[in-house]
Amino acid sequence: MSGGSDICGTSYSAAKRNAKEEKSEKGDRTTKSSSLTEKKVICFDDGDRDDVQDPHHDGLVITLYISNHFIRRILIDGQSSVNIIQLEVLKRMGIPDSKIVSKSSILVGFSGEVKNTVGDITLPIYIEGVNAIQKFCVIDSLSCYNIIVGRPWIHDMKVVPLMYHQCVKMPTPWGVVKINSDQQEAKDYYTSSMKASAKTRQA
Repeated sequence: MSGGSDICGTSYSAAKRNAKEEKSEKGDRTTKSSSLTEKKVICFDDGDRDDVQDPHHDGLVITLYISNHFIRRILIDGQSSVNIIQLEVLKRMGIPDSKIVSKSSILVGFSGEVKNTVGDITLPIYIEGVNAIQKFCVIDSLSCYNIIVGRPWIHDMKVVPLMYHQCVKMPTPWGVVKINSDQQEAKDYYTSSMKASAKTRQA
C-alpha cells in the first residue's frame, strides 16, 4: 500500500537500466531476454478511494464478463476455497444442464450451514484481454449473490483485493487493471439479506 503517488503499471525503465549495467560488465555478450523481466507493481493510494462511500464495512461486490455475459452481484471471498455459481444464473445465461458435470460435494459455510452442490462447470472469465477458464461449484439455492469467486480465481489471476479501497487490481501483459466495487449494490443486498434472515428467525 502506498500513501504517495500512483506507481501502478509496467516498469520498463528498470529493465533498461539492468540491461545497460549487464552490458558494461560483460562487454558485448548479449544477455538473455529472461534477465530483463518486466515488473508489474500493484499498489493502492487515496485516489483509489475517490468514489468510496464512507464509513463502510462493505464486502467486495463486482461485475465480471463471464461466458459472454456481464454478471453482476459477484462477491469476492478470500475465505472461500472454491468458486460458486447459482444454478438459476446458468439458466438465465442460457447454459444447458448438460454442461454441468454431475458431482455432489458438500460446502460448509462460515456459520456451519451445509449445502450440497449440483455439480461442477468450467466457464471463461474475460478481463481486459485476459481470458481465464475457471471451475465453479454449482448450487441450487437462493442467495443475494449470483456468484462467489474465491481463492482459486484470486490466486490464478494474481488478483489483489482491498475492501477498504473497494476495488481489486490484477496484473496483465499490458499493465495493471483495476475493477471498482459495486458498493451501493453491496449495501442494498446486504440490507435485504439481513431482513430476510430476521423474517426467518421470527418464523
